[in-house]
Amino acid sequence: MNKVSITFKTRAEFLPIFDEDLNDFETLIGKTLPTDYRQHMLVYNGGSVKEDIDHKNFPEGGGGISHLDAIKYGGENSMEEVFAYLGGKIPSGHISIGVCSSGGNILMDLNSGSKYGMTKWWNHDGYIVNLSPSFTGLLNDMVEPADEW
Repeated sequence: MNKVSITFKTRAEFLPIFDEDLNDFETLIGKTLPTDYRQHMLVYNGGSVKEDIDHKNFPEGGGGISHLDAIKYGGENSMEEVFAYLGGKIPSGHISIGVCSSGGNILMDLNSGSKYGMTKWWNHDGYIVNLSPSFTGLLNDMVEPADEW
């Protein structure tokens, strides 16, 4: 498995956000976002991934990032709307930050302790796969898809 470089494409309707917007989102969710994730959001405010990628820890290939949700913009797919919709469905203290190319949501654990910032794959049936210990780790753990032949 070869590590890949990821190119994020910002969607035109996802306008830039500022520290104040991130602070407002943190107030809404009652949790503090990790610094590496905040930095990404200030640059891209979510974003679609151009490359076809997998996550090295995802069973049987897959688990690559399809897109990351935007704060404040994106209508029903904004992080605020997804947070409201998934409330009570995903584990307590987690937020959905995006969607995997193989389906399912990418969650981030915001509970205090050793798992703070950990990223996970969550399917709507409640199945969870631990992906990476941090947002930066999530990006670094993306690899080229395995050959299917």
